[in-house]
Amino acid sequence: MTGVAPAAGLLTGRRVVVIGGASGIGLATVRAAAAAGAAVAVLDADADGAAGAAAQARAAGASACAHAVDVTRETQVADVLDAVAADLGGIDAVLHVAGVMSGQGTDVTDLPLELWQRVIEVNLTGPFLVAKHAVRHLADGHGVLVLVGSKAGVLTGSGSVPYGASKGGLHGLALTLARQLGPRGIRVHTLCPGDIDTPLMRRSLDEARANGTDGAQVARIEAALGRPEDVASVLTLLAAPASAGIAGTVYTG
Repeated sequence: MTGVAPAAGLLTGRRVVVIGGASGIGLATVRAAAAAGAAVAVLDADADGAAGAAAQARAAGASACAHAVDVTRETQVADVLDAVAADLGGIDAVLHVAGVMSGQGTDVTDLPLELWQRVIEVNLTGPFLVAKHAVRHLADGHGVLVLVGSKAGVLTGSGSVPYGASKGGLHGLALTLARQLGPRGIRVHTLCPGDIDTPLMRRSLDEARANGTDGAQVARIEAALGRPEDVASVLTLLAAPASAGIAGTVYTG
């Protein structure tokens, strides 16, 4: 499921929230959703980046707003989602792309507890808080929640102990939410990409090198990195009513 741009009009009339929309997969998703006709809210810890992404969406002809948010702060998450619902007149789909990747190449015996806690907080507690406070805005019968995980922690291990654990946990969170929210007509997915060429991934590979990971192995990963736009096209499709028949976990290259 990669390589195809979303059809114009696929998201016409849909109000889509992209969390982590300032860069990488999130920014590509903002662009794709806007091109598909959605009204887009861009949320990110990087306020300037979120504003820039929203400006790109408006330049493409979409209605768009931006809000800064720390997904680990419950009050912020609740307040921002309330504000977005007011800005857009409701929310039809929440695409949670935000995350951190740290500890690449660090042996478990050398892993600081503080690093473990930070990755788990952002990558697992954050999506939980977003789900908790997004649900009251997602309309029964056609709401969509997509949590972006990874093949790491689901199909394979990871070069980072906390990252692999957080993404495995996020997968379990989404499966449980799907079971709980499905009877209300709210569709929940985990989207699990492979290695994608994003600023986050590039920084992670630099960290792996610095922590002693074999340079040839890192080079092989770099040579095979996928495109953010390909993941964004799948996210855009999942946000659309056209995907009503899709259930559960979705994998991309």
